[in-house]
Amino acid sequence: MKDLLRRGLLVETQAKRNLGGIGGPKRIDTGRLRASIATQVVRRNGDPAVIVGTNVKYAIFVHDGTGLYGPLHRLIKPKHGRVMVFPSKLHGKKKGKFKGKVVAQSVKGMRRNQFLKNALTAARG
Repeated sequence: MKDLLRRGLLVETQAKRNLGGIGGPKRIDTGRLRASIATQVVRRNGDPAVIVGTNVKYAIFVHDGTGLYGPLHRLIKPKHGRVMVFPSKLHGKKKGKFKGKVVAQSVKGMRRNQFLKNALTAARG
């Protein structure tokens, strides 16, 4: 059990690093996804096991990508209407603040960051 937990924690640590731009894209807004990654010891069919994961709903989109870079490989287009509207972020001193809007008929999506899958190799360590 101790060895399983140790390996699970190694995978958790590496997954969090993978979200921080080391070995993956640097796209952190709030750190919510990174903070939500956790290790849990469970029993499966009577045997001890470890689960490393997150309960954040958008994690699958970060992990597998969206739009052209996701499983469907197509542009993201509005479901209703002709355009999509997104808040525009400020850069520089007021980083993270929103001001204005971006309007688009379609967007390419976001490249995948397989932070969990790529962290599995840490379990060997």
